[in-house]
Amino acid sequence: MDVAFSLWFFNLLALSQRGIMNMLGVASTEKMGIYGAAHNPIQAHMGKGAMAVLVLFGLWVARGHLKDVFRKAFRGDPDVDDSGEMMSYRMAVFGLILGFTVMVWWLVASGLPLWATLVFLFFAFVFFVGLTRIVVEGGVAEGVASTIGSSALVSGFGTTSLSSQGLVALGFTYVWSADIRTFVMASVANGLKLAEENLKRKRPLFWAVALAISVAAVSSVWMIMKMAYTYGGINLNSWFFVGGPRAPWDYVAQKLNSPEGVRLDGWAYTGIGAVIMVLLMIARQRLLWWPLHPLGFPIGAVWLMDQVWFSIFLAWLIKSVVLKYGGPRLYRRTRPFFLGMILGQFVCAGIWLLVDLATGMTDNVVFWI
Repeated sequence: MDVAFSLWFFNLLALSQRGIMNMLGVASTEKMGIYGAAHNPIQAHMGKGAMAVLVLFGLWVARGHLKDVFRKAFRGDPDVDDSGEMMSYRMAVFGLILGFTVMVWWLVASGLPLWATLVFLFFAFVFFVGLTRIVVEGGVAEGVASTIGSSALVSGFGTTSLSSQGLVALGFTYVWSADIRTFVMASVANGLKLAEENLKRKRPLFWAVALAISVAAVSSVWMIMKMAYTYGGINLNSWFFVGGPRAPWDYVAQKLNSPEGVRLDGWAYTGIGAVIMVLLMIARQRLLWWPLHPLGFPIGAVWLMDQVWFSIFLAWLIKSVVLKYGGPRLYRRTRPFFLGMILGQFVCAGIWLLVDLATGMTDNVVFWI
């Protein structure tokens, strides 16, 4: 209840803050691209600081478990049991090391300095891990951070220290680090939660996930190329074929034409967001009556929450009424109905896809945000 409340409350608070800032003439001239809360750089930086605190605090709380994971991976400690996990701790740790090494090599080879590569990956992983927690714990279908790794790097350290080659290299990272409303990490985390309650053996799940990712990657690339060459990409979805692919290079061109130094105001707003997040987390832990969950603050100002806050509000309101007047028993009885509504939307979308496939019809758009 408190998580859902915080999601819509912090969005309305961000909208109110935005309105007050406009009336007072408080604004930032910084250009941060188009993602997250880029329309308001002040809020984008505050969300970035809050997200960093959320992730770093979570890692600190999990330090005991992480110590066991690394002890099992490097020493094979028999006292640490990983038989109930989707993959062994050794496979997970060495996979992380290998993947991180490849990413560093790739980014450096593409022209990004080593120090900038490490900073960029820090921000990217902060946003990935933070959004995964928000999506899973908040129960939302998707989420976006207040900014992206490349914008955070450029804002924090300036364009002059990156060179033109480094900026172009950042442009290529957009394909996997920018528009991440639905990304694999959050989907797998939700799947693991379902498996925790329904599967005794989770090791086969890893191969099922790997197969699904492989099939989806190959089939989606093939379909995109086929549709683009058959109908012309410019005649299809304007975001996926025009706006999205052009966004990174518009940003790179803007920074090349108007170089910037370090944005000290951005660091200040990042610090303010971090401090507010720390206070929210302390209040959450120490004050039993405190109604605000900190989970909603890092993403309160993003454009996606502007679109879905009312749906979250309705879900919170209905759940509040059910629990207040019917208690846990009525809540358990009504759950299948609302789960059925979600399933019904997916079934309806699937039916229209089949109708289009069978009849050749078009423009039966499947709803998405």
